[in-house]
Amino acid sequence: MSQENAIDRLSKKWLIPFAILSAIYWLWFAGYVGVSNLEIAFYILMCFLAFYNRTTRRLLICFSPMLIYLLGYSSLRVLHQDGTSYIYNEGLYDLELSLFGFSYGGQRMIPCEYFAEHHSTILDLFTGIFYISWMPFPIIFALIAFFSGREKLVFHFWLAFLMANLLAFIGYIFFPAAPPWYYLEYGSEILHNIKNSAAGFARFDALVGIPVYESMYKNGTNTFGAMPSMHAAFPLVLTYYARKFGKRELTILFAVSLVSIWFGAIYSNHHYILDVIVGIVCGIIGILLSEILVNCTFAPNWYKRTVLYIQSNLKK
Repeated sequence: MSQENAIDRLSKKWLIPFAILSAIYWLWFAGYVGVSNLEIAFYILMCFLAFYNRTTRRLLICFSPMLIYLLGYSSLRVLHQDGTSYIYNEGLYDLELSLFGFSYGGQRMIPCEYFAEHHSTILDLFTGIFYISWMPFPIIFALIAFFSGREKLVFHFWLAFLMANLLAFIGYIFFPAAPPWYYLEYGSEILHNIKNSAAGFARFDALVGIPVYESMYKNGTNTFGAMPSMHAAFPLVLTYYARKFGKRELTILFAVSLVSIWFGAIYSNHHYILDVIVGIVCGIIGILLSEILVNCTFAPNWYKRTVLYIQSNLKK
């Protein structure tokens, strides 16, 4: 890449956009969502990536769709706190029962109810290990691909990831849904101040002696965000792009993770089968939208400029 395409980290082309985005970031969180230590740490990380060297700046741009997702997810904590939103709860259970219910012991039940009473140590460990891989595996894959010289693939991967999540965010806003553990514990009553629960994964915490899931869900942003299940979408997008990356071992690992997470979502009482199906659809649409964009000869200028930026020989 020629020197004229390089951008100095202290040039106006870099400093002005960063200053504008920083102002938007702090206005949004300080003025509306709220600022915690997590938002402060996130901004410090962004500053490091933006100004340390050209490799970290390329990483920042490659990972930018994922970072946008994180900001959106963190903002979800303001949803449905006023108690005025209609929460889909009993109706979802009834629909799940009509579509996937079965008779056991003289009682009609859904798979979540069955697994609440019938579980095993092996399945608790297996699902607990893989379910928490929903974010580490994508980050590890993206770093491996980035340092293997596949920056464009990394950006395409995170772009599909973001698009799938934007669809999910729409669902969380307009179709707030209670998870199965909530209905099985509280019934049809809606309690807006109820925090997320580890549900079936509390058994995993007990087995390993560390409150992994308890801590994670205790700090969750949206109790009524079960539909769609993004735990179903993430490993699907990951497996697709791992296959494009061409590393057979990674593809197999992520495919095993995919099946384990889909099963674990239901086994742990965190999602109905319906949630998983809609999450899979979101993942497929995210992949399709990303592939249409990156393979289209009429790709928008912002995309072309972003890819050029990622591949450019940025000044230190």
